Amino acid sequence: MIMKISYYTPDGFYYYVPDEYAEQIEAWRSEFSDFLQSIEGKHPFTQYMESFNFDDGLEYGTYTRSYGGDDFMDWINVEKLKCRGIYRIPAPPDDSEVGIRIDF
Repeated sequence: MIMKISYYTPDGFYYYVPDEYAEQIEAWRSEFSDFLQSIEGKHPFTQYMESFNFDDGLEYGTYTRSYGGDDFMDWINVEKLKCRGIYRIPAPPDDSEVGIRIDF
C-alpha cells in the first residue's frame, strides 16, 4: 500500500507500506506523537531556537520538536519492526494509488 505524508500542503512524500502493517499505522502515529511529547532538551528530533527582543537581548532559548515523515518511518522501522519494512518511494503519477494519508 502507498502512504503519503504531507506537511500542511498538497505536496508530500510517499512510502511503501506492506499490507500487514497498514492497519497499525494510525496506532503507531499516536505512539510516535506520545514519544515526541516525552522528549526534553537536546535530541535528534529537536532544534534549538532563540528569540531576541528589540534591544538584541536574548528573550528566551528553547528546544522545539523538529521531525518529518522520514523520522516517523525510521522510528517505525527501528522501534516497531526491527527491520526496514517501510521505505520512501518515488511519487506515483497521481494520488489515486494512495491508501493512507497523514498530515503533520
